[in-house]
Amino acid sequence: MSEPKPRIGFLGLGTMGTPMASNLLKAKFPVTVWNRTIAKAEPLKALGATVGESAAQVASDAEIIVTMVSQPKDVEQVVLGPNGVAQGIKAGSVLIDMSTVSPSTSRKLSSAMATKGAEFLDAPVVGSKGPATDGSLVILVGGSSSTLDRCRPLFEAMGKTIIHAGDVGKGSVLKLATNLMLAHLAAGFAEGLLMVQRSGVDAKRYLEVLEASTFKSPWFQTKGVGMIKRDFSTHFALKHMYKDARLMGVLAIDEKLKLPVTKAIEQLFAQADAGGKSELDYSAILGFLEEQSGR
Repeated sequence: MSEPKPRIGFLGLGTMGTPMASNLLKAKFPVTVWNRTIAKAEPLKALGATVGESAAQVASDAEIIVTMVSQPKDVEQVVLGPNGVAQGIKAGSVLIDMSTVSPSTSRKLSSAMATKGAEFLDAPVVGSKGPATDGSLVILVGGSSSTLDRCRPLFEAMGKTIIHAGDVGKGSVLKLATNLMLAHLAAGFAEGLLMVQRSGVDAKRYLEVLEASTFKSPWFQTKGVGMIKRDFSTHFALKHMYKDARLMGVLAIDEKLKLPVTKAIEQLFAQADAGGKSELDYSAILGFLEEQSGR
């Protein structure tokens, strides 16, 4: 007889958290969920999840606790605040933070867990709503290899690729570096698209060139095509990309790096965020640039 699956606590039921928790339920993990807006737990309750009363209560009943929230301050509140994970977690349990935060935040959470005799992994993900739904996320893990092995079945229920980045905080570094490339790609493609269209060249020809060259990427057939159609339906909100760009800046300061292009793109996303594009997909940087160009 196989061993029973560990009890999972899942905290944070937004655009990403809800489908990720759903995949854990589909994989037959016993899951207790909690969200600050409790109504968001109802769809998961219908799928068989138990709804917890607080983060502390969920942590006290779970062997592995997952946090998936949007802002570093929110992660710290859920874990370290009143009725947070740290008040309920038991020795020997594991906290996995799958949010996108700074490496210093990951290390802070890890230290807090160590005082409770618990283990910690930072495990941010690459992929947006679609991959979260179909279980094809790329999961970037920082922490000990033994803790990763313990949690691997859980990760395999949510993602197709699991990459061990190194010790605590290194998963967060990899995630920020990956989103740095996404921000550069979106901004660069948007500027190139405006250039060819303003000059009277069919946007499809631009995409054709990129796809026929060393630039070929699935990104152009999904996000790029959407941008040509001006479809900015939210899969990864621009406000979150702006937040990640700010975290890249913090990491650059911590590591004494100069990232002038990334700093310029951070400022671009800051302007788009302030200009009403916050809740749209990050590809809406194109719409902001069009407005700035007088379309």
